[in-house]
Amino acid sequence: MARDSEAGQLLAIAQQAAGASRADDLIAASLPLLREIGGATTALVVARSSEGLVVRVREGEPLPVDELDLPETNSGLVDVVPPASWVAAGVGSARGIRLPGHSGTLLVAWTAEPPVDQEVLDTATAVVHGALARLDAEEQLADLVLRVDNAQHLAGMGDYDWHIPTDTNRWSDELFRIYGHEPQSFNATYEMFLSNIHPDDRERIQGIHQQAYASGEPYQMIERIVRPDGEVRYLSSNGEVIMDADGKPVRMRGTCIDVTERILAEHETERAAERFGGLVESSPDAILVLDSRSTILQANGKAAAMLGADPTGHSLDEILPPEAWTGGEGVDAKTLQGEPLTLDVITAGLTESSHEGRTAVFLQDALPRLEREAMAIRLGESHQRRRQALEINDNVVQGLTSAVYSLEQDDVLQAGSFLQRTLSAARNMMDDLLEPSGEELHPGDLVRSSAANLDRTAPSEETTTQDTRGTQPSTHRVLIVDDAEDIRMLLRMKLDRHGDLDVVGEAADGIDAVDQARALQPHLVLLDMAMPRMDGLQALPLIREAVPDVRVIVLSGFNQGTLEREALAAGADRYLVKGGSMRELLEVIASVLDSA
Repeated sequence: MARDSEAGQLLAIAQQAAGASRADDLIAASLPLLREIGGATTALVVARSSEGLVVRVREGEPLPVDELDLPETNSGLVDVVPPASWVAAGVGSARGIRLPGHSGTLLVAWTAEPPVDQEVLDTATAVVHGALARLDAEEQLADLVLRVDNAQHLAGMGDYDWHIPTDTNRWSDELFRIYGHEPQSFNATYEMFLSNIHPDDRERIQGIHQQAYASGEPYQMIERIVRPDGEVRYLSSNGEVIMDADGKPVRMRGTCIDVTERILAEHETERAAERFGGLVESSPDAILVLDSRSTILQANGKAAAMLGADPTGHSLDEILPPEAWTGGEGVDAKTLQGEPLTLDVITAGLTESSHEGRTAVFLQDALPRLEREAMAIRLGESHQRRRQALEINDNVVQGLTSAVYSLEQDDVLQAGSFLQRTLSAARNMMDDLLEPSGEELHPGDLVRSSAANLDRTAPSEETTTQDTRGTQPSTHRVLIVDDAEDIRMLLRMKLDRHGDLDVVGEAADGIDAVDQARALQPHLVLLDMAMPRMDGLQALPLIREAVPDVRVIVLSGFNQGTLEREALAAGADRYLVKGGSMRELLEVIASVLDSA
């Protein structure tokens, strides 16, 4: 009986030690138990480190550990053979208890073999070992709970576990925070839960729960809650119902995530999309949205009206030629029925990640723009003609009038002066009109729609004379080329009086000039620039080709600065401005022919 009493006492002490809340407290509480078992002289915590074994003394004198050999076990009881230094100190036996979750070992030494029954000793040390394991499990559980709580807090997520028969609900700390309350501040009964739901959502949420009770199927829902301060938050909840053996729901558990920011962002996106859609539909442009293969994904009402039908699903090449897909003005396009369109096209890539690879195409009917531009051109031409009329009146008409008045008074010199100034003004006016374009004149630019002509009331005797030179042979054959018949006549009259010049032909345009040059083989060609069918710049190289040795003098109404360089480059020997004296012309002709 005494033995049983001693064992019961030892177990009671062991159980008391096992109630300690910290490992150090447990070891301290265990020493009386071990001393009761049979004279344990010391208790040590031996820990392994990079420097070897480290000893922490709990009771008694420290023992040397340089010769200690602890078995390599992960947990449980460890039988330790006392080293010689321990035996010399009076230790007869030792036992170790591996500390779960720690690198140390609780080592207990006796001066002799334990005097009590081995079964009692094993029981006592097993209780201590179990208490150490419980402490370790509690520490791990506390650490796990803390990490889960931190993770839930970071994720804005909480969990719940509602025991239906007792209407008791375990909420995580974070779920209390999500609802705007201090953690574990109340028992979250079902009624308390419903009181936090937005009034407009309560009936729907109860219906989801009732359906889950009846079917046992998992559920997921979005619900609004109202916090104590009145703030409305959106939660995404999921859960499952656990049934008992009879199919009766006994528990409902799941998680809740605060998705307020995402829901509000989605609402704003929807509102922005509605506003954008309204703007697109009210746009005066036809708007198409294409995918990466140029298939039309979306189109506004204006596009359907312009193209004759909703183009969604059609390819862009049914409307626009491929070269216009990147944009352009005045593009020849067609409706979905094949009717012709003239469009201005603008394209723009959509940069949002959700629209990556898509392109917006804006179409406008180009005809109104083209009509406006044509009207602006006509208005500009009208202003230009008005300015020309004013300049003609100021510079030409008045000069010619002054010359006529001078001739009526038999003042030939004064009349000639007025005519020279009028010719100069007319040529300057032509230069002014040509200058705004900034373009140089090229072969073909001077082709006239009709020949120049001055009506004469009655030809003089000289103009009707075909040959006033008699039969005297001429030295140089001359071809006169000018679309103004009067100028050709006056030139012929003057040249025919010159004994060395024989006018063998006349031409009114460039084509006729080339033909006559080829047929007549003249020595000299007097060539105008602005003529019908073919201008002088075009005819010059052809005349040179037909008559390689011919000399060409250009007589032009344009100033030298306007056409002289182009004429000389085309093959002319000299460039003269019309309106100079006949004497000057004859001197130039003589100079050119003499240089042949």
